[in-house]
Amino acid sequence: MRFAALMALLVSVSATLAFWDTPKLEQLPTSEKAKKIILIAGKPEAKPTGEHEYFAGIVLLANMLEQTPGVHPILVRDGWPKNEKVFDDASAIVFFLTGDGKQAYLEPSKLKVIENAVSKGAGLVHLHNCIEYPADRKSLALEWAGGVWEKSISCRGHWVSTVDQFAKHPITRGVTPFEVDEGWLFHMNFAAKGVTPLVMINPPEKMRTTASSKKNAPNPETVGWAFESSKGGRAFSYTGGHMQSNWGKDGLRQLVVNGMLWSAGLEIPEKGAPNKLDPADLKKHLENKVAPKKK
Repeated sequence: MRFAALMALLVSVSATLAFWDTPKLEQLPTSEKAKKIILIAGKPEAKPTGEHEYFAGIVLLANMLEQTPGVHPILVRDGWPKNEKVFDDASAIVFFLTGDGKQAYLEPSKLKVIENAVSKGAGLVHLHNCIEYPADRKSLALEWAGGVWEKSISCRGHWVSTVDQFAKHPITRGVTPFEVDEGWLFHMNFAAKGVTPLVMINPPEKMRTTASSKKNAPNPETVGWAFESSKGGRAFSYTGGHMQSNWGKDGLRQLVVNGMLWSAGLEIPEKGAPNKLDPADLKKHLENKVAPKKK
């Protein structure tokens, strides 16, 4: 009897801890002065565990954003919120999801919601594949982000990179070199004005798969940039983000957290914004995804 009671107590405690550890979705701030940053995770994809962990990734990013006083991150999963009021008075919107026209926010009715938020001053952040827009939306990507992955000229590839080429900018404050096993999108089509390259890498020659990218060798390629539109809007884009484990890299976390806050119109401390991480959190909230089909 005592053993059974003990086991029941342990199950109850485990359930309680799991409840409190479950991220709260679409939680609005209680203070009108809070800087709202909306983080939108895409739907799970047919990738191995640890790859394209959109939801687990935004949970980590939200925890880091909360370390800056006055910032209220709002978590959204599966590509679009159930309550569109989360966008009201948004300071920034972060997209971490798939691309190539599969972005839910490109649907006409949803697109109007994002355009309305941007017109009122919301900054935009694109992480990983979502910077790949369909051809008929290329001009929109250039207007919003200052850059776009374009099939005819751009490349993508996965390799281990030492990232140590950074431009001087508020977003790179406190950023230190880091090594990542990463899936990159590179050789982007950039807007003529307003773009500040922030992070550069040197791709292996075999990863340059388009004529345009081959002509650019051996010059480094921009994989992270800031953008200020002619209308005063801010945006930050970073084409990495393939591996969940990479969020364990101090320099990467510093870069992305700074980028989100800068896009929201906040001043970045000289040593960078706080972004502490418990390594155990890297393995939390991973999706039960369908395994990719064997080729």
